[in-house]
Amino acid sequence: MKSLQHQLSVLLGLSLLGVFILFWWFSIKTIHQVADDYVLTRLDHDSEAVVKNLHLKNNQWHLDIENIEPIYSQIYSGHYFVVKVGQQTFKSPSLNHYPMLLQAWKNSDNEKRNYETLGPLVSEGHREKRSKLLVLATKTSKNNVPIRLYVAEDHSPIQESLKYFDWVFGIFAVITLLLLYGLQKWILKRTFTQLEPIETQLKELEITHQFSIDHTQYPKEMASLIEALKDALQQAAKQLKTSRQSNANLSHALKTPLNLAFQILEQVAINPSPDNLQLVQQQMQQQLSKIHHLIDRELKKARIASDAPLSNRFDYKHDLKALADSLKQLHQAKNIQLEIDLPNLPGLVIEKEDGFELLGNLLDNAFKWARSQVTFRLTEQLGCTTIMIEDDGQGVSDELLNSLQTRGFRADESTPGHGIGLSIVKDLVEAYSGELQFSPSDLGGLKVQIVFRDLCTR
Repeated sequence: MKSLQHQLSVLLGLSLLGVFILFWWFSIKTIHQVADDYVLTRLDHDSEAVVKNLHLKNNQWHLDIENIEPIYSQIYSGHYFVVKVGQQTFKSPSLNHYPMLLQAWKNSDNEKRNYETLGPLVSEGHREKRSKLLVLATKTSKNNVPIRLYVAEDHSPIQESLKYFDWVFGIFAVITLLLLYGLQKWILKRTFTQLEPIETQLKELEITHQFSIDHTQYPKEMASLIEALKDALQQAAKQLKTSRQSNANLSHALKTPLNLAFQILEQVAINPSPDNLQLVQQQMQQQLSKIHHLIDRELKKARIASDAPLSNRFDYKHDLKALADSLKQLHQAKNIQLEIDLPNLPGLVIEKEDGFELLGNLLDNAFKWARSQVTFRLTEQLGCTTIMIEDDGQGVSDELLNSLQTRGFRADESTPGHGIGLSIVKDLVEAYSGELQFSPSDLGGLKVQIVFRDLCTR
């Protein structure tokens, strides 16, 4: 099992590392560029001074070296220049005949460009070291004569200082990164410790079967998870209560036919005559049939899937058509016309088998009592889904309307059936948070209306 805390630590650590590497590279690059720009600015000023002291006399160019910075006259001072004007070349005395690299110019080059090259040997303590020159090359003109000017400065001392800064800054950045990573791990660990009471509550749930926790004591991001957990536990408690109630109902319902069956068997022991045996057989068949239908009813009720994940939903366009075709075939002798008013809406979300059970019982009842017409309508309005089924049968009296939902009630004992169809319908409607209503139909028969207020299109 993967640790969420470990994953967050790794991802945040990598993010910090990436940010620090980018910050370190950008800082070093910027500081080095600022240092080079500073040196180049000084070289540009010196270039202007060199050109200013370059004069044309008697068709010959002369350079007044005395008027230029004295540092250019000191041998290997670290400051050098080379001037090419016409066929003449002037070099600073500081070069002392050292052949400084002069890069060739291209037509596409700008008037100013810079590059780095090796300079003369300089003493550093007890050893000599090759200097590094930063050269500013400039194309200009004077008296309409093109001039090529190369001014250089040994920037090795600056580079050494920058290298030392790079190491110090890098070490400081690594230490800061480690401190931030440790602080981040501590914050994550402290945050996850806030979830420990939930674990304690879940362990107590195994013993007390109670889950009471205030989501306001936890991070806002956990509120929805805690509420979902509460809902799941409440749903589980509801299912457990329903299961216990169903078992109790079935047990009580089975007591009467079983007691009667035992009494019938005792009668056989007292009077085992052939006529009595035939009567006993009929009575036993009746009681066993009642037991069978009681069990069948409870099994159907237990199978209701409103609280289970809907992996297979009832399709109103295809499944309802298949159900209608089956009922028409079953009642083909009556030649009943079924009118279906199904708008272009997804309809109530219901498990497929529950949909067949609910609509099958209601439509089958309507087909039984209808003379020639049955209508089915589905509407959705103001957050409610309504299913309405009507028939043009003889209808029922006002006294019977309130009795139709009674478990086991049958409006006409002459019609085959066991009176549990509408009871199953009632259980299904309640399971999906609906309301079942019976009223006279404008067609003359019965109108059954189911309103789902809490479980509409989702």
